[in-house]
Amino acid sequence: MSVVRIIGDVHGKFRRYREIIRGVPFSIQAGDMGVGFRRQHGDFTWMPNPPFDAMSEGRHLFIRGNHDNPSICKTQRYWIPDGTTVDGIYCLGGAVSIDRAYRTDGLDWWPDEECSYAELERMIDEYAAIKPEIVITHDCPDSIANEMLAALTRRKIEDGSRTRQALERMLHLHQPREWYFGHWHVSLQFKSGQTLFRCLNELEYADVEL
Repeated sequence: MSVVRIIGDVHGKFRRYREIIRGVPFSIQAGDMGVGFRRQHGDFTWMPNPPFDAMSEGRHLFIRGNHDNPSICKTQRYWIPDGTTVDGIYCLGGAVSIDRAYRTDGLDWWPDEECSYAELERMIDEYAAIKPEIVITHDCPDSIANEMLAALTRRKIEDGSRTRQALERMLHLHQPREWYFGHWHVSLQFKSGQTLFRCLNELEYADVEL
């Protein structure tokens, strides 16, 4: 039985990420790795991309979050394209930045941080045909977001996320055994219907049997 280590948001903290993947044959990081992101140190400077080859001999992949530059992700051979199935695990990145009004286009925010409606429609059809048992996304379905907000006693912010809406449609078409995601910066686990949902906090991880 093979195992995948699923890792929450990294946010450019690559030293800690290196420790998490050391000695692990296979891992998938659930977005907000920090790829192609600029940070403020007096002037804006590029955050270095993760030096995967120097960190581990294992197979260490990632999906994109809303704090990853989509164009730079496409140049990384460790990036999992949106809507791709890896070893039976369905992966889809992207999310809405609720603070996008305070961010700068091309520096720490990108208009294509979410997939387009057309891309998501295609992915919904593909997901329904695949019926995966394990799903990794950056954000979560809309109904799951509502359950999390209720558990955390937080108020919902209407951000118009087409990603969460698409994930909700996927969930109605097929309930996988397990669904992992990051983005929310909390550690939370609960079952809804037939699916065990687990939100991973920053640099939190779970080892999952395939």
